Amino acid sequence: MTQRHGLLVVGLLGWTLWHDVSIYRAAGDARLGGPAYAVTAYETEVACLDARREAMASEEGPRRGPLTEQLADGILVWDPNRHHYTTFLYRCTPTGADGATVAPRR
Repeated sequence: MTQRHGLLVVGLLGWTLWHDVSIYRAAGDARLGGPAYAVTAYETEVACLDARREAMASEEGPRRGPLTEQLADGILVWDPNRHHYTTFLYRCTPTGADGATVAPRR
């Protein structure tokens, strides 16, 4: 068991903060588009989570209003007719020893 734990620590180099902006059709929640991309890499999960909180607060500020909903990992903003909405999500995921990251799942 100690050996496995050692391999896990060696295999994990850090954390990546992902920013996912997606546009959806309200009827049926069909995704219409939007990129998911890594914003920044961090050495620790705590640092990543701190940056995530700051990014979420910054993203919400200019969009705050009656068409904005707070989500656990970001915000959701409706269009004025409520036919479409956009999500602005932030997620922290581990970065492997090879430098590869795995995009967060929806």
